[in-house]
Amino acid sequence: MKALAWYTAIFNALIIIIFILAVAGVVPPPPFTASEGIVWAVLTVPVVILGILVIKRPA
Repeated sequence: MKALAWYTAIFNALIIIIFILAVAGVVPPPPFTASEGIVWAVLTVPVVILGILVIKRPA
């Protein structure tokens, strides 16, 4: 279960980081609108938080 939590937290954190880099102009923009990207980033934050909570939970 912890392996899945690590994967989830890291993968979704990378999605948020890439979105921020795209907004800053460091990487090319994604093939969807900015509003879709914002919604995706906002909905991804709880997934990262839940992944971190599962990682920190004692085995």
